[in-house]
Amino acid sequence: MMYSIDLGTLKLEFESALIMVPRDGVTYDWLNNDWVDTQQQIEIEQSDGSATVTGLTRSFPPRDPYLVRIVTPLINTEQGVIEYLQSQPIRSELATSDALRAAIKSQDFQWGKLLSLDWTALGYAPGGTEYCLLPAGGPAISVGLLRLDWATVRVIAAH
Repeated sequence: MMYSIDLGTLKLEFESALIMVPRDGVTYDWLNNDWVDTQQQIEIEQSDGSATVTGLTRSFPPRDPYLVRIVTPLINTEQGVIEYLQSQPIRSELATSDALRAAIKSQDFQWGKLLSLDWTALGYAPGGTEYCLLPAGGPAISVGLLRLDWATVRVIAAH
């Protein structure tokens, strides 16, 4: 099954959303180090140019719905996305500007770049990673803490 989100000028398609769950299925403690990826059942509520994605698979702690949207003002460069992630409200008093820069990672995919900000590395409990996609040709798409099966992502220009 392929999910699809209409973002106005772009369409985001992916096969699955992922969530970390304890391997034993019981120990929902963020200090537990034995977690595994599993597909997350999701529900997508489409809006005009954005979507709200709700995870239906139990997680700890329960997460608010994820907002998927094109970042405004429009960002078309990796440096612009890095600056956008650095401008997010600081969730930990341990987050210095150097630590914040080190917590941002970039990964190349066929569709473009995935940039991520690892809040766990900054001492924020219970952690989480914030994601932005920078498709080839832009603009940047924020998916918040929603983790997709990145290898299956397709970003298509809307006609």
